[in-house]
Amino acid sequence: MKRYKLTDKAAPLIAGAVTAALFMLFYAIHGFYPFGERSVAWCDMDQQYVPLLMELKTVFSDGSLLLSRGGGMMNFYGVFLFFLSSPLSLLSLAVKNSDMIFFVNILLVIKTALSSASAQLYLGRVFPKLGTGFGVLMSVMYSAGGYVMMYYQNNMWIDMMIVFPLLMLSLFRLLEKGRWGAYTVCLAVCLLLNFYISFMVIVFVMMLGGAALYLCCESHNRGSRAVRLILGDICAALISGVVWLPAFLQYTASGRGNSLKEIYFGGYFIERNADKAALLAGSSLVLAGSVLCVVFRKSVRSGKGVLFSYGGVISLAGAFAEPVNKLLHTGSYQAYPLRYGFIVLLLVFSACGELLSERHELKKKRRAYMLTGAGLLLLAGVVTAAYTERRKLSSYANSLWVEPKAGIILSAVGLTGAAVYFICIYSFRRGHTSRLFTFAVMAAVVFGESFLSFGVNVAEINDTVPGFRRNAAAFARITDEEFVRIKAGKKYFYPNYAEGWGKYSIGHYTSLTDCGTLYALKRLGYSSHWMDMDSSGGTMLTDELLLNKYIIGSPVGKNTYYLPMDTEGGMAVYTDPNVLGGALISDTAPAELADFENVQRVEATGYIAEKLFGISGAVEKLSPDVAEGVEVSEKDGITTVDKQNEEKAELTYNIEVTGRKELYFDIFGNYSTDVEEDYYEAADIYVNGTRVQAAYPESYCCGILDLGTFEDESVEVKISVLRDISVSVFGVWLYDADRVNEALAAAETADVSVKGSKVKVSAVKGGYVYLPVAFSKGWSCSINGRKAPVIRTLGAFMAIEMPEGGSAELSFCPSGLRAGAVLSGAGLVMFVLLLIVIRRKKVSNTAGNAAKKCLYVLSAVTVGVFYIAAPVVWTAVNVISLIVGG
Repeated sequence: MKRYKLTDKAAPLIAGAVTAALFMLFYAIHGFYPFGERSVAWCDMDQQYVPLLMELKTVFSDGSLLLSRGGGMMNFYGVFLFFLSSPLSLLSLAVKNSDMIFFVNILLVIKTALSSASAQLYLGRVFPKLGTGFGVLMSVMYSAGGYVMMYYQNNMWIDMMIVFPLLMLSLFRLLEKGRWGAYTVCLAVCLLLNFYISFMVIVFVMMLGGAALYLCCESHNRGSRAVRLILGDICAALISGVVWLPAFLQYTASGRGNSLKEIYFGGYFIERNADKAALLAGSSLVLAGSVLCVVFRKSVRSGKGVLFSYGGVISLAGAFAEPVNKLLHTGSYQAYPLRYGFIVLLLVFSACGELLSERHELKKKRRAYMLTGAGLLLLAGVVTAAYTERRKLSSYANSLWVEPKAGIILSAVGLTGAAVYFICIYSFRRGHTSRLFTFAVMAAVVFGESFLSFGVNVAEINDTVPGFRRNAAAFARITDEEFVRIKAGKKYFYPNYAEGWGKYSIGHYTSLTDCGTLYALKRLGYSSHWMDMDSSGGTMLTDELLLNKYIIGSPVGKNTYYLPMDTEGGMAVYTDPNVLGGALISDTAPAELADFENVQRVEATGYIAEKLFGISGAVEKLSPDVAEGVEVSEKDGITTVDKQNEEKAELTYNIEVTGRKELYFDIFGNYSTDVEEDYYEAADIYVNGTRVQAAYPESYCCGILDLGTFEDESVEVKISVLRDISVSVFGVWLYDADRVNEALAAAETADVSVKGSKVKVSAVKGGYVYLPVAFSKGWSCSINGRKAPVIRTLGAFMAIEMPEGGSAELSFCPSGLRAGAVLSGAGLVMFVLLLIVIRRKKVSNTAGNAAKKCLYVLSAVTVGVFYIAAPVVWTAVNVISLIVGG
């Protein structure tokens, strides 16, 4: 007995160790660090998570938790809460930035091991008859299955996998013993770790809370437990106020601004099935478990069994109905169509835990052993064949979407695994096979599924290490510590890496990219798609105004105004010698720029040159000299380009350049966060017979194209039109850089320095100081010790009015942070007081009955809204749209 208890207590450690060992084995087989030079970082992990871990180091050195160095100095607090608020993120502080690309391999192992340990702790406590072996096995399935293998790039979601089993355990502890403190803490921690995924967790808690109270709590205790559950929810909401309130306000100001009709009511009722099936194929017990719940529905008598059987089946079915699925994703998603999948897994696994906790008396049947063994051999063959051809199945590892053919094959593998699970557990439940045999078969399936899922979804990713090292070498050559920015000549690196290496940049890419800044930079001609706001594009003047002093990599054309700083290594580094020495001081008031919203792209450069520098005619739009096989027309601000000849449709510009000028080309038509636009891949661009850009614009190159610098020469620009388009901007422009540069050299500027979340400005000359800092409602300003207004200007930047010889200090505090802190303080006080009061005072029957009804209604309404009303409303709206539209 003592030995059993010792094993039982060590089970979480065993589960974590087994999971860690599995990942290390897979790393060794496929050459990942620490056994090779490969990193698991790709897609969102490479684009966002790794550079943000690097920026976290800057936060703890000379940066700020509130203010980012990227995105034009955007609000960093919500980004921190979205990606980095896990205590495990602090481990990155001990890692060199140059090693961060490898550190995420180890961090993944740590987090998955902890999530396995957490799941085993939950399963062992909630299902004490399950046994250590089965508990460890299902815990490993939870953390080494399809969800992790496909979604681990969003490493912060695994933090929720760690906490969710603890939240469920604390819920049952509350229902059984009335202890609600742990539940409150776990719920608050969920919100702290990731407020976005917490929405999904809270929805499921709302659905399960009332049902669990009814099914899993003794009737005479339900009233008091209901009161404690509601108080726990309220206290957790208040305690986490410092998280969710400012985070929510930042989220609503982000670029996720498409209309509800487009993002929710669009698409099909059932779609993305290949991706969902591929994920579930890596955890096929969820499929077998759902069928087993139906088969054994009459023999499952415990409240827990009923709760998890119905909860698991309903949640799994809802995942395949897009109106339900989208609503659980707060209305939309770009990729990862089962972000709450770990919740579904744990619910179904819990139902299986109940089934495996009881069985009939053992009556071994040879047929059951033979059938299970045959199924296992078949699965081994299928997994081996699929692994051998894994490259053909790895479309997800290159595009984030599973191709239909790959989805069908992976589904077949998953169904085979599910069949083995079904036969195995069914036979065990009937008493036809032994516990040891059942465990061995399930262990074999777990290993096969996780091995294949790793091979298909992780091992086949592109190697990101060479690019990381190339970019690191380029950033290391820029040692300037002043408030100046770095830009990319083209999309040579993901924008977050600039801030990751401690540099300032206008680029940024997370789900919290500010909408106003994103659209303002689009207007100025910078490249962006979705929430990815890049630093490439723009014009020389916009760069010089925004202090984009250093350029990594060459632009499309050769810009001779740029001076080579370091051309050694993988990418050259240039400087723009005409960048202002600080923030521009102008006599032009921001109110005089109110019509800035009426101009865009290159014309915006001309507008700024005239309004702020007094130079008219700085840009000149050119007309094509020859149109062959194509017709260009303009009406009401829209330029329509129609191909008349499918074989040859060209516009030719024969340009006589006098003096030194810069040439730009641009196609633009929409302010949106769409990944693709209907005018993308519209043209190939040639300069003097050389193609400088193909299929322009496209998602990673949709800013203004710098065609190069030309001096006293003839230039031929040819536009080969590839498709019909209607856009707001189309054409070639000449930019008189010499005239503008003379004005820039003569301009008065204010010194700008940044320390933490404060910006200090000093000026000799009085006037309006145009700060190249992204505007946000959280900014406050004092000039010579007196409060002064911060003026929004040029779309999304800031200006302040400075007296002669004045000094200003601007401070940033995210909207909602102070109010959230007040809520958190009140919540903590309330929590402590209620712990004392409720322990001493009995809950009245009236309060208990009211609380019970409240929870029952809340569960029913939540299920009704998400699983009944959502598909009904979606169907009705789309049917009406078809009728009205047709």
